Amino acid sequence: MNRTGRFEWSLVVLVLLAAAISRSPALIVLATGGLVVGALVWLTGRLALTALETEVTVAPDRLVAGEPLVATVTVTNRKPLPLPWLDLRLFLPDGVESPDASPGMPRGWVNAGFAPRGRERVVLHFPLIARQRGAYAVGPLRLRGSDWLGFLTDERTVAVSVEVVAYPEPLAVRDRHLASLRPLAEVGAKRGLLPDPMRFRGVREHRSGDPRKEIHWKASARLRELQTKLYEPATSLDAVFLVNVASYEQYWIQADPEAVELVVSATADLVRQAASNGRQVGLVTNGLDNLTHERPRSALGRGPRPLMRSLEILARLGPYAANSPETVFLAERGRLPWGATLIVVTPKITSGLAGAMLALRRAHHRVLSVSVHPVPEHIAAHLRARGVVLDVLRPQEMRRAV
Repeated sequence: MNRTGRFEWSLVVLVLLAAAISRSPALIVLATGGLVVGALVWLTGRLALTALETEVTVAPDRLVAGEPLVATVTVTNRKPLPLPWLDLRLFLPDGVESPDASPGMPRGWVNAGFAPRGRERVVLHFPLIARQRGAYAVGPLRLRGSDWLGFLTDERTVAVSVEVVAYPEPLAVRDRHLASLRPLAEVGAKRGLLPDPMRFRGVREHRSGDPRKEIHWKASARLRELQTKLYEPATSLDAVFLVNVASYEQYWIQADPEAVELVVSATADLVRQAASNGRQVGLVTNGLDNLTHERPRSALGRGPRPLMRSLEILARLGPYAANSPETVFLAERGRLPWGATLIVVTPKITSGLAGAMLALRRAHHRVLSVSVHPVPEHIAAHLRARGVVLDVLRPQEMRRAV
């Protein structure tokens, strides 16, 4: 707690001494009044910010960039003494601001002033907007109050940090309907041609023609009816997104932040499309988390949780790369399921990244590359001849979806 201002106790002491020496009634009354005022200033100033409870919430805490949100600050004065005034300031991170902010006005905070009564609870709502995608920490909260006469001012900072994640804005990215690829183009069959005996999925009723070796005897005894084992197909409809944020062979150069934003937004749309089609999705990137400064990844999975995990990674992704894309992507070969489709989303295709895609293609993966910038013709011809499918974002796909 920081305290500013002062009360002139030295003047009160001088008047008190003068009253004791002269025994003048006027000076005695003046000295007594000074003591009363000083005691009031000391007591109310000391209790100004005590028994004040604060709570900060943000709703929604998960949203798409450009959407509004509301920060709610609840201040509860637990003591019976009122405050003559209380100034509250909630600090905002870069990227989150008031929707009414105009040029010349501060954008780094929102504030309010009021006079809470004794045992009163005040709820303040601050409309905000997340201008761009990212992970933000709203806070801290600063409180300023004074004694009843305004001689002393106390200031206290409440260490609150409320996380807000703004997902990338949706673009008008089309689904890639390519007959040779999964999961963005192939229609799932009712029954897989190559079941994988290591990936047990469940049981179903035994049907005529089912092999006896596939009967699940324990489940049959429990249900008192023959049950047949079910397996995941060996060539599953898996989609692993490989996201590159480096624009040049020298990955440590932040070359094209605008292209990185297009990569992140396009990947988010493709992930949503794959998940909505019932595919398993995973994500690997050479980018760094803006808050933790670590390289995140999302394990392969189906359902809302893997989808939200992938979208959060994309929202928190910064423009800096931890390593070259070929180094990161090739290091993931041991974790990739056999036959999975790999969707490489990149600002541009460099020679090193092209070599990594060829290596992944030789490892029996279907590889689709979606690039922001056109692919050089000699690299494109070399990749297409070896089964790597190339695609470039069209100008109409780089606009925000309506």
